[in-house]
Amino acid sequence: LEKDQLKLEKDIARIESRQDAFQETRGTGALRYLLQSGLEGIHGPVADLGEVQNKLRLAMEVAAGSRIGYIVVDNDEIAAKGIELIKKKQAGRLTFLPLNKIKKNTPNHNKAIQRISNISTQGFIGYAVDLVSHQNIYKDVFRLVFGDTLVFEDLNSARNYFNNNRSVTLTGELIEKTGAMTGGSFSSRSSGLSFGTSNESDELEPMRNRLLELGETLFECKKTENSISKSIDDLSQNLRNLEQKQASLEAQRQTFKNC
Repeated sequence: LEKDQLKLEKDIARIESRQDAFQETRGTGALRYLLQSGLEGIHGPVADLGEVQNKLRLAMEVAAGSRIGYIVVDNDEIAAKGIELIKKKQAGRLTFLPLNKIKKNTPNHNKAIQRISNISTQGFIGYAVDLVSHQNIYKDVFRLVFGDTLVFEDLNSARNYFNNNRSVTLTGELIEKTGAMTGGSFSSRSSGLSFGTSNESDELEPMRNRLLELGETLFECKKTENSISKSIDDLSQNLRNLEQKQASLEAQRQTFKNC
């Protein structure tokens, strides 16, 4: 059990080290530095500001693309300070979404996306921007992130509807307005960010649970070991007493024989 525990601790440390390096290359290391710097007005990455249903998670993350890692801040002054800080620290690069500028750049979103109210194509689920739950303050953020992207159950449904709209499917296929189609398998997620959850934490969760179970089992084993050790000590003392008694009796017997 102790060997298993040591191996798990090493594996967890190795994965955490790999994740730290991964975060640095993806900009989350830069965000951590900004948060530690005490700079106020940072709301966090887009991924942390919205919640989606589990069945929609992949589609929504594909639809968001790299924008899922954009950092939302109060205003462009804070964005400028943030850029200057990470530049001096050489902590990486981040893209900021200042709330004051986003609102000015999206005065009439409903008109901008030319929403179609009567899409009857089988397999159509909805507009991506309508499928994410968030605080009202972030509505312009998610309008910018998703635009007029439509979500469909499968690729056939998306292909049947194609009408100059960007579309995504539950299994992660993406059809751009240009007609370009992207799809295939996901061996690993590139951004490491997820709406309402963390892929990296998910990878370590079973290992941490197993480590906790091992720790509890080891604790019980050591209690039993201590109890057994105490019993051995008591029995050893009894054995020594009996040996002394036996030696005394042997001496008395020898004395009686000599008499």
